[in-house]
Amino acid sequence: MARRKKTTDEQVPENTDNTDDTFGLPEVDYEPLKRDTPPEPEAVTPEPEPITPEPEPLPQGDLQDTPPRFEEFEQQKFSDTEYEEERPAAWPKVLGILLLLAAIGAGVWYFGYEQPKLKAAAEKIAREKRDADDARNKRITDSLANVEAEAARLRAEAEKAAATPAAGTIETLSGRTGRYYVVVASSIDGDLIMDFAKKLAAKGTGSKIIPPFGKTKFHRLAVAEADTYANAQGTADGMKGGDYGDKVWVVKY
Repeated sequence: MARRKKTTDEQVPENTDNTDDTFGLPEVDYEPLKRDTPPEPEAVTPEPEPITPEPEPLPQGDLQDTPPRFEEFEQQKFSDTEYEEERPAAWPKVLGILLLLAAIGAGVWYFGYEQPKLKAAAEKIAREKRDADDARNKRITDSLANVEAEAARLRAEAEKAAATPAAGTIETLSGRTGRYYVVVASSIDGDLIMDFAKKLAAKGTGSKIIPPFGKTKFHRLAVAEADTYANAQGTADGMKGGDYGDKVWVVKY
């Protein structure tokens, strides 16, 4: 049962005297503590029993007119992502396929387009280099041919010049020289000696006409000379048997 409160409170006597001992406070009865006396057990107050309120009766009309209500629970939704997380990721396969396709495309591009292009460029460079080498070799060959032709022409001209001796000179001595002359012809007629000298000059042989001197009246025609008799005689011996026959001798003038 519930504990009831006291209806009346005891009136505390007022301190009418207001003495100095109380300082205007109400008097309190006290007793000295008894340490030898055991403390009294505290009184146990029984706990009150819980009071259950009785439900109020509902009106009859409410039970008949109010339809039953059913609480709707939201159906739990299951997401497929929970299962997708457990599956292996597909992007590595996609990446691998893309890389494979890129490699195949690069191979097709290189072997089908770039390599033939590089090969054609290399062949073009090699062909141009070969053509340039051929042109340079042709120029060198032509130059050598021109040089050889020019050399052959010069040789031919030299041979022709050697075959055609230069016109010889004709000199008529006017005084003694003290030298030795190789004589090939002599005549009293000076004109005949001059005609013979002109024939020799046409062949490129120079000559000197020795006029008559001393007791002789003959004009002589010399084709060589020397400082000594021996040298002049050696030249005369070499001329014998040729164009002048054996009539070749040495005269000092």
